[in-house]
Formats: sequence, structure tokens, C-alpha cells
Amino acid sequence: MSFVIYSLESHIEEFFKASTTTTREECDLKAASLASGAPVVPVPMQGAWSYTVTAGPDQAHIVQFRPSNATLNMSRLELARQAHPWCVPKCTYHGQAGGQLPLDIYVMDKAAGECYLYSRNISPEGTEDKARFDARQHRTVRDLARFFADSWNAPQKVSPAVADGVHQKLELDLDRLDKAFPDRFSITLNQVRDSFTRLFSLPWVITHVDLNETNILVDDTGAITAIIDWADAEMLPFGMSLWGLENILGYMDGTGWHYHGNAQELRDEFWRVFKASVGGVGEEAMAAIRIARMVGLFMRYCFALHGSGDRTVLDTNAATLRYADAFCTRGI
Repeated sequence: MSFVIYSLESHIEEFFKASTTTTREECDLKAASLASGAPVVPVPMQGAWSYTVTAGPDQAHIVQFRPSNATLNMSRLELARQAHPWCVPKCTYHGQAGGQLPLDIYVMDKAAGECYLYSRNISPEGTEDKARFDARQHRTVRDLARFFADSWNAPQKVSPAVADGVHQKLELDLDRLDKAFPDRFSITLNQVRDSFTRLFSLPWVITHVDLNETNILVDDTGAITAIIDWADAEMLPFGMSLWGLENILGYMDGTGWHYHGNAQELRDEFWRVFKASVGGVGEEAMAAIRIARMVGLFMRYCFALHGSGDRTVLDTNAATLRYADAFCTRGI
């Protein structure tokens, strides 16, 4: 199986070509003016729908430019900060750059740490002792459990119209998968659809729907320092971004998905910390959470998400379904 090598400069060039008539130079000048001066440095891993740089003295600020189809919902971002004050960086809006097809501008405080994708070590025997590697994993898992507990402890009110809209959209998406996907997914899909209504017994929470390894920042002890990129945050029943835990428990390479040897121990630690942080969770609620987790896995790994927020069913060839095969074929 072949992999595309990520090129920072090519990615940035493609963003400006596809998203805006504003130039990179205009953005860099604007970033420098907003952050009290140069240098302006692009972050090493750019998002799909933005151009992001660090700027100012000590590179203390992040300036992000986003097209009109991928703007940040500032009210939802504020809800996220209220629920997770320890890990959601402050963000302010600063108007637009450019004329035709402008980019919206946001300035954030730069959080310490690096994205989990860079910090994890999938071969601990190679460059660091296993005890230190395990300690880092446990710290990340405990902090991720704390993050989810924050959500549970900060339930949101949604209108009946919003709740009904989410219900209908998710149900339609699951029906689309049932019609389009190979038979090996049928057992899990049927289990989810049979228990689908239990999902809506859970608290509604502000949900980070892109909780991948590039949006979780950690320090050298494994402590989570920030959860970033809330562009697609939604009001959803609790648990639909629990797929993010799997990326801490294992990794994908050219031969497929691999769980770390201590994955079950880490999963048990996650739920121990979560339950202690929310004052306990009954078995009925846990059963509903398992449904939410699986619905989230299907939404994450069986659809392509576009800048408009629309989802299209993935092409069912082997390469695109590697994650879906790893997580969505073995039942709930």
C-alpha cells in the first residue's frame, strides 16, 4: 500500500489556490501586525480548511485564516472554554483579510506542548524505556478521561427542533451506510440501529468532532496541555467523539491497525478516571455510551466530511476503509 508524503509547502500552496484570492504574503503581514511583529512561521501540520501560523515575540500567538465555508462558531467555542477551561485556548476574532473570497482571521494564545501525533512513540523499545513510555500513555489517557468528564458535567440545553434534527440526520446516515457498505459491517450496524434511540438518553454536550492526534497537544510527560481546532464543534449526545481514545490506544501503519500491548489496561484506566470524575455511571448509561461511541466511529471513519459540514459515504475500497474495518466490524 502506498502513502502520500505530507509536504507543508505544497499543502499551503494548495490551500491558497483552492480557498481564496488572498495571498499568503498578505496573511503573513496581517499576522505580524496582530501579534506584535515577526517572525511569522507556519505550524508544521496545517488543517484541511485553514492557514495557521505562529507569530510575535517568542512565537507566543497563533493566527489562523479560514475561508467562509469553515469559519469558527465563536459562541460554541466559548461553550467549549466554559466546559474545559484548562485545555481550550482563548480565541478572538479579527475581521477578514482580502477582498474577493476573503479569509476570516482568528488569534489564539499558543499552548505549550506538541500534537500527540508527534509525541507518541510506536516503538518504545527503540528510543525510550518502556516504563517511561507507559507512564506517558497513562497520563494522556487520564487527562483525556478528565476532558470527557468535563463534558458530562457540563450538559447543554438544546431545543426539541435541534434534537429532532440531529436524530433524523444520524438515522439517515446510518441508513445510507446500511445500503452502501459491504456485508462485513452489517452486524455492528444492525446492533447500533436496533438500540439507536438509547443514544438520546445521554446528556447533550458541546462535542469536538475532530478529536484526532493532531488536535490533542501534550507535554513531555504525556499531560494534555490543549485541545485545539473546534471549527466543527457540534451539540451532540455525549460520547460521539470517544473514537479519539482509540488513537491513544493504538496506531495505524502500512499493515493495518495495531493496539498497544497495554491497550486494555489503558482503556480500563480511562473509564476508572471518568467514572470517578462524574460520580459514577450506571449500567444503562454505559450501554447508551457504547452506542454513542459506535455511532461516532461510523460517522468518523465511514464518511468524508466536507468544509460545508456535509458528509458523503466513503468509497468502499480497501484503502479508504482501513479504520472502519479496524473498529466497525466486530460489534458494539
